[in-house]
Amino acid sequence: MKGFSKWVLQLVVAFIGILLISGLPILITGLQQGEFWWQEYGEHLLVFFPLTDFFEQYNGQHIGEYISYSLEILFLALIIAIVLALFFTIITMLFKERTRQRIKTIFFFLESLPDILVILLVQLTVIIIHKNTGIFVSKIAVTGGEKIYMLPVFCLMILPMVQLYRLSMLTFEAEERKMYVELAKSLGFKKLIILLVHIFRNAIISIFFQSKKTMWFMLSNLFILERMFNMPGIMFHLSENLSGDLFLIAICSFFFPVFLMYSIGEWYFLRRLNRGGAF
Repeated sequence: MKGFSKWVLQLVVAFIGILLISGLPILITGLQQGEFWWQEYGEHLLVFFPLTDFFEQYNGQHIGEYISYSLEILFLALIIAIVLALFFTIITMLFKERTRQRIKTIFFFLESLPDILVILLVQLTVIIIHKNTGIFVSKIAVTGGEKIYMLPVFCLMILPMVQLYRLSMLTFEAEERKMYVELAKSLGFKKLIILLVHIFRNAIISIFFQSKKTMWFMLSNLFILERMFNMPGIMFHLSENLSGDLFLIAICSFFFPVFLMYSIGEWYFLRRLNRGGAF
């Protein structure tokens, strides 16, 4: 019960912080004119209540569609990035040290590429393939209010996948040097079994907690992605209709699902650790 109360308190404090920050543009605008717009700022803080009036003001159905589309792209990219990062980590760990270093160098080079460059290269590659072979891989931009998934998800997951791969390699290699791995080797377990059964279930906890930074990195890239693909997501809509109210609902639409996901994951992993388990 104590843990749940702490979780609720964190949620409430975070929401209040988001609410207060969302009204700063009003204060800044007032200061630029030599005035303190405290009344307007207070009215902004109260506009979130009741929710029905807020969503009616901004056409709640459309806002819901924008939010759901952005969240679909974000979480699809995150899931694929995690799966591929772990897959490539396990494959790399099967090789000898020299080959490992070569593979890691390739991935670390990819991590140095700017996100905009990655998106442009992917779009250009699709155009070249279509021009030379006639094969239509995917649309490179949204037109007519439709939705595309394959190319935006692919672009959004590339750099996070590389980041998670780097974190996974560091964690797996640290686990590989521990005594329980040497014991498993001495008992005749194959390398793949040790990786999948023993190292993976211990490393995944560390990877989960470190992935929080990757999630916020993906959120910043999502804004660029929606602009470059002309996607009807909440980030694109916010950039076209910037206001404190829309900023508030946009941030909340991302914060609450992410906060809930990591809260559940943290609760699960910490419970397993407290019971002496791993995964």
